[in-house]
Amino acid sequence: MFTLYELPVSSYSCKTRIILDHKGVEWVSMAPPDGYGSTAYRAIIPAGTIPAIDQDGFRLADSEAIAEYLDETVKAPAMLPADARLRARARETSRFHDTRLEPLLRGCFAHVAPATRDLEIVSANLSLLEKRLGQLALMVAPSPLLFGDQLTITDCGFVPSFALMKTLSGVFDFDLKMPQKLADYESALTAHPSVAAHNTAYYAALEAWVASKFA
Repeated sequence: MFTLYELPVSSYSCKTRIILDHKGVEWVSMAPPDGYGSTAYRAIIPAGTIPAIDQDGFRLADSEAIAEYLDETVKAPAMLPADARLRARARETSRFHDTRLEPLLRGCFAHVAPATRDLEIVSANLSLLEKRLGQLALMVAPSPLLFGDQLTITDCGFVPSFALMKTLSGVFDFDLKMPQKLADYESALTAHPSVAAHNTAYYAALEAWVASKFA
């Protein structure tokens, strides 16, 4: 049994929930005591970040580390390609997501509330995001997922990010242009049996989070 320290609105927690369920792992959700980064939580997870797991006293933070640990210890279904070059490509694409795409979305969070909004910063972030999506479209060839029919660790990171792109674009009334290849990929990804319910739940969490910023 795994304990997953997480919050519903956390994108990397969403990624980890999908992986746990796709692997058929039993787990329970727990919010970080006193909030992530707190002294109480850092006594459990020194990094103070979410998501993190506790498996019978083995504690691990960072969604990518958790994902690869799960893939190595829960063999089926495999969530990285069998071919070494494709595995490397999967990791490359995950790193691109985590370092080039996701930070641009995160950079918009402080501007959701009207009182703290700077539309110049938001516009710059989302315009650069469009360029990054163009780069991504040149890097990948979904068929229908990134590496065929197999749901991979890499795919799971894009589920919450696609939801964030649509949600934030709506909040800021920004016409984010998605390459058709990626739009088709998003449709296939969010329809996957291990993804669909999590995608719906994540949109609901985002809706509640946005509403709280306007309260």
